[in-house]
Amino acid sequence: MSLIERVADMLGPVAPPQRRGAPLPEAESAHSDLMERVAARGGAGLPVTPPVALDHGESVTGEAGAPEFAPQRAPVRRTSAQSVTIDLDRLQRQSIITPGIGRTPMAESFRRVKRHILANIAAAEPGFPANLVMVTSPFANEGKTFCAVNLAISLAMEMERTVLLVDADVAKPSLPPVLGVKIEKGLLDVLFQEGAELADVLCRTNIDKLALLPAGKGRHHATELLASDAMGALLMEMAERYSDRVIIFDSPPLLAASESSVLATRMGQIVMVVEAGKTTEAALKESLTRVESCRNVGLLLNKTEGAGLGYGNYGYGYGYGYGS
Repeated sequence: MSLIERVADMLGPVAPPQRRGAPLPEAESAHSDLMERVAARGGAGLPVTPPVALDHGESVTGEAGAPEFAPQRAPVRRTSAQSVTIDLDRLQRQSIITPGIGRTPMAESFRRVKRHILANIAAAEPGFPANLVMVTSPFANEGKTFCAVNLAISLAMEMERTVLLVDADVAKPSLPPVLGVKIEKGLLDVLFQEGAELADVLCRTNIDKLALLPAGKGRHHATELLASDAMGALLMEMAERYSDRVIIFDSPPLLAASESSVLATRMGQIVMVVEAGKTTEAALKESLTRVESCRNVGLLLNKTEGAGLGYGNYGYGYGYGYGS
């Protein structure tokens, strides 16, 4: 049985959760056999690393802002980033790993996930942005922010890696309430304001080798900003400036906001978080069609109980079980 089929079995025939926007459309006939075609693609790329079963979720808060739109960006200059203090006790209460946590089941789970991410980066050809990693989900509240934060902190524990965690859920920023921080300026301010610079909004944190890029002030034209040439130049700068850096993007849900589909076209890897017993097969299929432009898409089954399917690249058609 293929990985995608096993995911579908675990998801079960559960009604989709309440979400923003129009009802989920039926998949077009051209994609009706998507899952079978995807499983048949096996053989390209890297072997799948041992998978992970996760059992925690997320909360999402925030609101959009003004309608201005002017995607201009000045050349980057070197300036000192501001500093923020992440509430480590708050992270632990949310079952998020922290430095020095040791070999807990959660820490081991994300060590397995990051091995796959790092393997794709090591094997990427020159110029391919494999270090740009988007974490998303079909709907809200399936655990994408929880997984993005855990993955970023786990990667920051690597001896030869630095990590930039980007709050790309620009309509409803999720990272500040999870991390226990409050930051006003960020990604959208760099894209919108002429003369604004990335170095001015990057935030050093009290977690060694982990930096934070907040979402910034919300704007009605967020999708256009993320699709702009300025965003493309910014992502290239992020990917190429530091060879040891991994950039993790906490993106909006794929079926609830258009920004994530735009962002996916610029990513080197995508981690698709699906919730066991809640995400429907139809929703998963539709989500996968929206990220077909990315060559490395992995599925991470979240909120499982006991042994179950965890993380694997859906293109290879298989995975492993992991019990917490």
